Amino acid sequence: MDALLFIAIPATDTLDENSQFIWFSPSEEANNTGYDTIANINTQFPETPCIAILPGQKVFATQSELRINNRKQLQQALRYDLEEQLAEEVDNLHFAYQKNQQKTLDIAVVDKVYLESLIHFFAEHNILLQQMITDTALLNHAPEEWLILQSQEQLLLKTPEASYALDTNNLFLSLESITTELPDSIPVYSCSDFNLETSLLNFDKHACDNYLIQLCQYYPKTKLLNLLQGPYQVKTAQSWRLILATGLAGMLLFTSLFSYQLYQNHQLQQQETSLDNKITQLYKKSFPKARRIINPISQMRSKLKVLQNNQVKNGDFIPLLAKLARILQQQKQVKITQFEYQKQTLQINVSIPSLAKLEGFKNSLIQQGLQAKVASINKEEERILAQLTITGEKS
Repeated sequence: MDALLFIAIPATDTLDENSQFIWFSPSEEANNTGYDTIANINTQFPETPCIAILPGQKVFATQSELRINNRKQLQQALRYDLEEQLAEEVDNLHFAYQKNQQKTLDIAVVDKVYLESLIHFFAEHNILLQQMITDTALLNHAPEEWLILQSQEQLLLKTPEASYALDTNNLFLSLESITTELPDSIPVYSCSDFNLETSLLNFDKHACDNYLIQLCQYYPKTKLLNLLQGPYQVKTAQSWRLILATGLAGMLLFTSLFSYQLYQNHQLQQQETSLDNKITQLYKKSFPKARRIINPISQMRSKLKVLQNNQVKNGDFIPLLAKLARILQQQKQVKITQFEYQKQTLQINVSIPSLAKLEGFKNSLIQQGLQAKVASINKEEERILAQLTITGEKS
């Protein structure tokens, strides 16, 4: 890891000249670390490849069992496969993925505007981003089955199943919700006072000066999911040579097919004109009061979306029930024990295996454009009993 720089990105949405970054630079001689502005970091490490560590809460992590060899087709299929899980339009999101040991896909979804703002910020300060990974993905590769890294009011919890970013005060509630059998002791590396005690287990406490040093030691052990894929992929010298060779081959192929392409374009233009006429006629038939038709496809989508949004905003029973049913089809472990609708609000009582599953169920409702709040939580045997109120999105 010589001449390598790790920079932890703060959880804030915006970065500026005064933003402070925790950094770590390992080498054979010594491990250097600090807390400084991006300008000072660049002065100290000019032209050093950087690995940016993104807060896990900024990325939606999921999995898919799609098996498509063609990369372009897989990217398109993923957008449709995950669309129901996402609150935003897929066009506003960037999808990064890689195969895991189970031959399924680990997927990370991040907002394009946020990702591009980070890339632009680092480029402005001449920091070369080699990789961008999440702290939870990095912690997943720790050799310990159970592990806690704690700094101030935040901590990272690793379990045999996954890693989570939590508020320190929510640790006990999260441990109680985990269905996996808890160990006798969990190692804790803390940069501040860790004085939590519980009868569930013991904590094997270790002091550490910087959580980033402890986290980065897991980096070289296995391949990590890099968010810089597709249009954000880093172009190395080898990549540029491959792009140049591919471009030359493409130009030769384009020249040989030029005449045939002109003929095909003529036919396609005729078909396009015919389709445009049919689409315009369909729009006039669907919206007879329309007087100005500029782009019938866009106008029809806009009108249909307004109608759909109005239904949810009005809190009609059928739209609310339809979206709830869609989520229940995906999450078979959620059992409804009581159901009530009044004053444009659904109130449901559910039985669910764990708090993590409850949080996932609530987030799925929110991603469907609904307002979901947990009114109460109780634990009974090995399941969580919770009451939720669900309404349409705010006007």
